[in-house]
Amino acid sequence: MEKKWTIESAGAEKGPGLHPFAGARLGNFLKHAMCTPGLDPRSRYQRLIAWIAQGVRFPLSTAEKLKYSRAIKEAELSEPPIFLIGHWRSGTTHLHNLLSRDPQFGFLKFSETAMPMDMLGPMMGLGRKFIDRALPETRGYDNVKLALDEPQEEEMALGNLNSIGYYNIYYFPQKMDLHRDRSLFFEETTAAERETFKKTYRHLVKKVSLVKKGQRLLFKNPPSTTRMPLIKELFPDAKFVHIVRNPWPVFRSTVGKFPRLYNAFAWQEFQDVDTTEFTLETYEKLMRRYFRDRDEMNLPANELVETSYEKITEDPVGEIGRIYDQLELGGKDAGLKEIGAYADSMSSYKRNVHQIEAKDADKIRERWGFSFDEWGYSLEPPEDIAIV
Repeated sequence: MEKKWTIESAGAEKGPGLHPFAGARLGNFLKHAMCTPGLDPRSRYQRLIAWIAQGVRFPLSTAEKLKYSRAIKEAELSEPPIFLIGHWRSGTTHLHNLLSRDPQFGFLKFSETAMPMDMLGPMMGLGRKFIDRALPETRGYDNVKLALDEPQEEEMALGNLNSIGYYNIYYFPQKMDLHRDRSLFFEETTAAERETFKKTYRHLVKKVSLVKKGQRLLFKNPPSTTRMPLIKELFPDAKFVHIVRNPWPVFRSTVGKFPRLYNAFAWQEFQDVDTTEFTLETYEKLMRRYFRDRDEMNLPANELVETSYEKITEDPVGEIGRIYDQLELGGKDAGLKEIGAYADSMSSYKRNVHQIEAKDADKIRERWGFSFDEWGYSLEPPEDIAIV
């Protein structure tokens, strides 16, 4: 039975021993581990393991950098990469899992995004053993399986390689607003930091292309919903699939994930963080930025497809077939065969039932009303959302 996490239980229970920063670039790790104020004693053991992992990894990751840096720099993508975007809890993971069953696509695995500096060298084998022991069976805030070879978003890798990363909101919750605005909108960042972020993103994508030789790269990352212009600057032929979901379950599911993620990742205290207000503000800012960028960029139909969680779950093969057609992707029949088989195997997946307090429901209708209008969702909650 899925554990029901609360802020209280998240703070009372010891977190897992392994933290993503165990696989970070050394300079980035030292900056956070030594210069961040207010580190929580609860994370001492986790930080100790990260220090040990850094010491073990450093010689091998340095050797990997020396051996492959030129090959990464000169790498050429075989096909334009595809980026799956959309607000958290809108179905990006489900869509990613479906599309990744098509063998033409290469994607980041959990082990690779956790250890982006080590994915080409011998450290990956050792690291996989430790990560496998530390991984829970599911993500903890839903029933989605966690496994080393399952597809994962690139944001953890980006945050391990440079100082800008959305996962910092979970690591350092006392500065959540700052880390959100830095990573989504590049507010309060220097020109040097932004340039480093772009170089890091380009480097990561090219490195993944060496690992997934000959495959079209498929990425999934909610923070990239606000980064379409930047991604187009780096990869002019990039294609995007934006997925949206009824805002009611998006709100409740987003708020509900924070306790589990704080327990696993937070290096600062989080008991006083207003996750409801953070969610309301983040959704509003992210969606408005997406609408602005979409309209200003005016991408052709074969470079941006919009879909919804409801369409994907109701008819996965038909809706994904439409995406293939609009993006003008080859290998459609073979891909849909594998995707259909996977979709059938997921037919027993249980979605969570949500409750929303009446005061929060009023705020959702008021502050997110523009999104309900844009996507055609009713301001009245669906049957599986209870207003209490």
